Amino acid sequence: MAITITAILKAKTGKEELLREQLIKVISPSRQEAGCIEYILHASIENKNEFVFYETWQDEESLLKHIESKHYQAYRQGTEDLIESRNVYRLEKIVQ
Repeated sequence: MAITITAILKAKTGKEELLREQLIKVISPSRQEAGCIEYILHASIENKNEFVFYETWQDEESLLKHIESKHYQAYRQGTEDLIESRNVYRLEKIVQ
């Protein structure tokens, strides 16, 4: 079963550009991972400090490998002091 992740990240005030740069770095290596169907970064139109990742993974195993990957771990460490809040939703499609 495919798993969709929606991660909503809010940057600390004044850290918006630094967070954007760090988020962009994780896109390419994540897209190259086995089991990655899509990995898309969005920026909020209304709120310049909010970013949303929309990801689809083939299955739980590929998602777990992503979370354990070096580039994902580097992203988490590199953004620790830049993020005010992080909300992650694990979703499954009801209708295609």
